[in-house]
Amino acid sequence: MSERQTLTAYLATLSAIVILCLSAAFVCVAVKAETHLAQIVAALGFISAAMTGLIGVLGTFKPRTTMPDQPQPVQVANGPSDPVPVEAAS
Repeated sequence: MSERQTLTAYLATLSAIVILCLSAAFVCVAVKAETHLAQIVAALGFISAAMTGLIGVLGTFKPRTTMPDQPQPVQVANGPSDPVPVEAAS
């Protein structure tokens, strides 16, 4: 997959999560809880399971670059000649 296709898939998954969140909010507001509580609970359970799955899919997307990661050298700011100041214990 190219970077453009990966970005499109990421945004499509993210938009599906947003649509599911909005549909869950709509179910909570639009349906009368007094008469259809079992159906509301079932619908919200299904929506939350689908959202959890999509969030898991969203976590698998990784940014792709043309250059592999290059380790950066670590520079120590405070060496033995310049220690980090420590507050005295009281």
